[in-house]
Amino acid sequence: MSRNIVRLLMLVIIFTGCKKDKEEQEKEPKPISLNFQKESLVKKAGENCDTAAYDCSIIALDVIRAADVPGVSEKINSHLDEHIIKLISTQENSGITSLEELSEKFLSDYREAAKNFSEEPPWEAYVDEKVYLQSDSLVSIGITTEIFTGGAHGYKTLTFLNFDPTSGKILFKNDIFEDDFISFVEQRFRQEQEIPENENINSTGFWFENETFSLPENVGFSEEKVVLVYNSYEIAPYAAGDIVMEIPLEEVRPFIRIE
Repeated sequence: MSRNIVRLLMLVIIFTGCKKDKEEQEKEPKPISLNFQKESLVKKAGENCDTAAYDCSIIALDVIRAADVPGVSEKINSHLDEHIIKLISTQENSGITSLEELSEKFLSDYREAAKNFSEEPPWEAYVDEKVYLQSDSLVSIGITTEIFTGGAHGYKTLTFLNFDPTSGKILFKNDIFEDDFISFVEQRFRQEQEIPENENINSTGFWFENETFSLPENVGFSEEKVVLVYNSYEIAPYAAGDIVMEIPLEEVRPFIRIE
């Protein structure tokens, strides 16, 4: 058998094998990924809601809804709704189970306050949810909340919920980060806030419990950064505002447990 014939047979075998592999890959069902859609719920209460004065109470919820993965989508949506209810509800363990109920209760509480206090200003609550990062191993959702229910000033927060997209389970900080991540962040925090290494972490006026550095309640992810948010009153007075740290993802990668 000539060398040319042998080469031709080898090319035919290789081509046939590649074609079969491609056909088998095309036959395999592709995993369905989560899709997120925006939904809005707006309710108002007051005499001037439809006038230019706009002197009325309002609750406006711009939320996202996970879809296309049965079971997982419902879990994520349920966790997000529970989170919003806890942020806005005026009572702990209120028994509220839906955003519709939350909206009605918020406006009902305003009407009750207005009856008791004739000069009660309109109440306002705004929520805006956003997908900061979506990957095969992590979905990070940021929730911006602004609430005013009387008093000297309102309250604005940015909170994060991180999810396992395969199960809908909430991922907590210890699920995502190695234990030594906290030491890495403390060193960076001291540099940014100009706190000497040999000084107490509260020496410049912070409120860390037991004078020991701790990670913020809210840690989220974007495509390029890890975002750490200390909201007002968490570690400093209201006047200090929110303290936000943004660290390049590449610097944090050695401390991340998940792929």
